[in-house]
Amino acid sequence: MSFEVEISGLEGTDEEIDQSLPDFTDVRPDFHSLYEAADLDGYRNIVLIGNGGSVTSFRALYYSFISESDKNVRIVTTMEPDFLHRVSRDMEAEDTLVIPISKSGSTVGVIEALMYFMERNYDVLPVTSDNNGALRQIVEREDLDFVEHRDVSGRFSGLTETGLFPAEVIGIDSREVREGAEEMYEELEEEDNEAYRLASALREAQNRGYTEILNAIYSTRLYGFKPFFVQLIHESACKNGEGVTVFGDLGPEFQHHTNQRLFGGRKDVLPLFFRSEANEKRKIKIGDEIGDIDIRGRRLEDLENQDLSQSLKSEYTGVKQALEDEGMPYVTLTLEEHSHKSIGRLMVFLQITAVYFARFQQVDPFNQPDVEKSKQEGFEARFK
Repeated sequence: MSFEVEISGLEGTDEEIDQSLPDFTDVRPDFHSLYEAADLDGYRNIVLIGNGGSVTSFRALYYSFISESDKNVRIVTTMEPDFLHRVSRDMEAEDTLVIPISKSGSTVGVIEALMYFMERNYDVLPVTSDNNGALRQIVEREDLDFVEHRDVSGRFSGLTETGLFPAEVIGIDSREVREGAEEMYEELEEEDNEAYRLASALREAQNRGYTEILNAIYSTRLYGFKPFFVQLIHESACKNGEGVTVFGDLGPEFQHHTNQRLFGGRKDVLPLFFRSEANEKRKIKIGDEIGDIDIRGRRLEDLENQDLSQSLKSEYTGVKQALEDEGMPYVTLTLEEHSHKSIGRLMVFLQITAVYFARFQQVDPFNQPDVEKSKQEGFEARFK
């Protein structure tokens, strides 16, 4: 499947849900128009403006293939003036394209950040719906080209033009990503598939009091999937008093603080590890003059020729073994190959897991009523 899911200490809930795939899986990008819009060789820099689903999918793609990008990229999720100034200082208008993304076209912070760059004469190419939102009206008034945001909830739109267009702009093979997604859609049409199995395990864990998910990422190339997964779970499944909290950090860094919470705090945390077996192979070299230095009862020279990817795996293995010794449940998702298709497959897998998990909560996976309320309150506060 290009990745493996290990579930330890959880059998899955006895509850049943509808396992049919949601309608957004049928929405396919128009690659002819996408390629045409993405033919932007004249720009060295890309500024992507958006919030939530407008950027979380792209961030996951960008981090996964950051070494392949032929553009300098800044992701803008705030109207903070200090940050906008730093971005404009680093990326001059003459060789920078600004891509604001908003399905509704009325996300105020996106419009405010966009105004900052338009005032400074940056070129702009929005991604927005064919509606009457503010961003679409700006497109019409300023006679701008734009890419259409399909009628898909933002957090589930990353495998349409919303995520694939900016990915293509910076040199990521969007068609290969989408082909991987299509393969995963086919696999998930089977009953009791891997996404269902994971969602069922998460539901069982919740029923047993594990209401916190520690999303521990043992790969910098997968780190962009943390905010993507957080949004999928929080916005899809946490409604009507139901759901769980997802938090996390990069491993092994989180071990130096959050392991204390995991093992010493309340027993309500389920670790969900994301890791990769596709790391580069780099061996450690130890100079003769420092080889005799003591480190944890061994000599530093004992690390000679140790593969750094094996060292990283060993850090994960240590946490896993400690969990097993304590009889604590955990889930590990291991990416076995790192390719455009495998990342497309992973994005679909997490999207469908979130939909299934929301169905276990008996809530609508596709709305976000409490998000909309706070947006309106925040808008009104500007004028008080």
